[in-house]
Amino acid sequence: MKRIYYTTKSLPSVMGISRDLHGAGIGDSRIHVTGKNLAALEMAHVNTTTVLEDTDIMHSGFLGAMYGMAMGVTVGFVLAGMDPWGSDLGSEAVIGSTLFFMCFGAWLGGIRGISSRNHHLEPYMPNLDQDASSYLVMVDADDDKQMKKIESVMKERHREAKEAGHEDHYSPFF
Repeated sequence: MKRIYYTTKSLPSVMGISRDLHGAGIGDSRIHVTGKNLAALEMAHVNTTTVLEDTDIMHSGFLGAMYGMAMGVTVGFVLAGMDPWGSDLGSEAVIGSTLFFMCFGAWLGGIRGISSRNHHLEPYMPNLDQDASSYLVMVDADDDKQMKKIESVMKERHREAKEAGHEDHYSPFF
């Protein structure tokens, strides 16, 4: 998936962008807007970002699960090799400890992630923090055809919105 970031300085511009992208066949699930005044966006019925998009919970939770999985496999093999309780702890120890540490790591990562900003949005947030009337519009595209359609709408109808950046291989986990 590809993601394009645009900045704009007014709510009417955001509403026009949303309306025109809908007219071009880009659905609400592909358009996300954030800014200082989220209440105004919600009152205007614009698709705002969610907690999953504002925070780093997905990325940190995924990394926590991966670190937990590595730790669980290691602990499982140590337990199976040491035989600490006098019974044979074969593959069950490895599977059990891997699942436990993976879930525990995802939980810890999620706690860390919920308290920090999304690492994808971090480069764009200083501009939004300085100007309370600025908005960041994020538009997702599945392929190049959809991306060209989005860029066409933005260039033809919304020159006031500046392209702030794009990601060619966007994933909330990485």
